[in-house]
Amino acid sequence: MISCCMIMQYGWSTGDDSNGVHLMPKEIFPSSFECDCGHQSDFSENTAREIKAMSQKKRVYLADAAPEEHTIVFYRGKMVEIQCPKQPQSRETQRSATTSSLPKRSRTKPGIPDEVKTHVEAAVKQFNTTEIRDPHCGYVPRYRGKFLYLDRQDYGRFQPICRLEYTGNLQEWSFAIYKYSDERYDEEEWFFPGVEHVDGTLEGAMQAGLEAYPS
Repeated sequence: MISCCMIMQYGWSTGDDSNGVHLMPKEIFPSSFECDCGHQSDFSENTAREIKAMSQKKRVYLADAAPEEHTIVFYRGKMVEIQCPKQPQSRETQRSATTSSLPKRSRTKPGIPDEVKTHVEAAVKQFNTTEIRDPHCGYVPRYRGKFLYLDRQDYGRFQPICRLEYTGNLQEWSFAIYKYSDERYDEEEWFFPGVEHVDGTLEGAMQAGLEAYPS
């Protein structure tokens, strides 16, 4: 259970070098974070672990309980910034609360380009050969619009493992694990074996799926 802190899951914060806001924070094992001003924020290991899991798809803000409150920013399972009260906020941070409440324009994302599919086929084949190493088992990709579905064949039986969404960057696929309990892909589920491998890459997704659903 997360306690003694405040979590905010909205908005974006980007350092601004010209204003001296870009901090050089440091993570101290196992669950402390030090600002460049010298302030250290301490959390429980469970809190740090849960927040990192929650930040896989969006930035999550974790504020400590100190009088001079510092906010730790996490994204893709890592600490990426510390917002320090002794530093002026960047223009982006000041606008974050406003822009997060504005309606987003709907955008139609194109399907996955053929050259990306070629890369996917090669990456899947390589993973099957080097990691699974069983001619009767392996990942099988299929596509629907902007989505890449990674199924796995186990001795003639196909089973869904995960779904990836193409974002335009081969290193930043959005991930959703398949939940057999609900019979659907769930992009909000981040508590399963292998979640630490989810890093936006195809290889990370396949490794996560292999641990979540062993052959």
